[in-house]
Amino acid sequence: MKLLTKTFLGTAALLQAISAFGWGEKGHNIVAHVAQAHLSAKAQHEVRQLLGGHNMAYYSTWADNLRGDSTYKHTFTWHYINVDDGYTYATMPKNPDGDVLTATLLCVEQLRLKGQSDSLRNMYLKLLIHMVGDMHCPMHAGRLSDRGGNLYPIIFRNDTMSLHRLWDSPLINAAHTWSGIEWATNIDFAMDAAQTQRLQSGTPLDWVEETMALAKDIYANCPQNKSLSYAYVNHYTPVVEAQLLKGGYRLARLLNEIFEANP
Repeated sequence: MKLLTKTFLGTAALLQAISAFGWGEKGHNIVAHVAQAHLSAKAQHEVRQLLGGHNMAYYSTWADNLRGDSTYKHTFTWHYINVDDGYTYATMPKNPDGDVLTATLLCVEQLRLKGQSDSLRNMYLKLLIHMVGDMHCPMHAGRLSDRGGNLYPIIFRNDTMSLHRLWDSPLINAAHTWSGIEWATNIDFAMDAAQTQRLQSGTPLDWVEETMALAKDIYANCPQNKSLSYAYVNHYTPVVEAQLLKGGYRLARLLNEIFEANP
């Protein structure tokens, strides 16, 4: 009876921990700091105007803080995209409430609209800053069958958690004990124009499919209930760094295109 009780409580705790959050606060801050550093002068001016003088990191987790606000209930599914084994984004049944790709494209479209009110542009900009970050978080392109790794238990440094939670924050914090701005400074090496173009190339769909492929690799290298420690951190730290860097550069590209096209 005691064993059954423990099993039930453990399952309940895991279910309560189910999250749609992508990178934790630090991860989203890193993406925003990197992006801010690569805005054109015009985009930099427009972004600061729309954000009331704040930089993008200030609002990088704004979309996560809307969870209890019924006004934004429709954005709950905008943080992720789930594709099961044997499917592609094209063949997987779509969530009728939208996903991180449709949300990103919507934000870009709305920010491009001439005559759009500043209040709406402010909202879509804050959403876009967050969604591009989420788009590059591997477990936000995980399988629907386990809710993006939320129902996929692992053990990390003697702490039982979901694979999703591990990739939200603990892995970032284990990789480096830097602040968000220190992360951005240390991973954002000077690149020439050709390197930057390669990093920013492709479409949001390409970026989502790239993240899906990465999620498949992560599943394959981590059976359920596996105990993970330093070797796992060492193996995936370069992946974490690359995804955060890509998110920042690609967000900057989208914003530069949006604001350079609007005279």
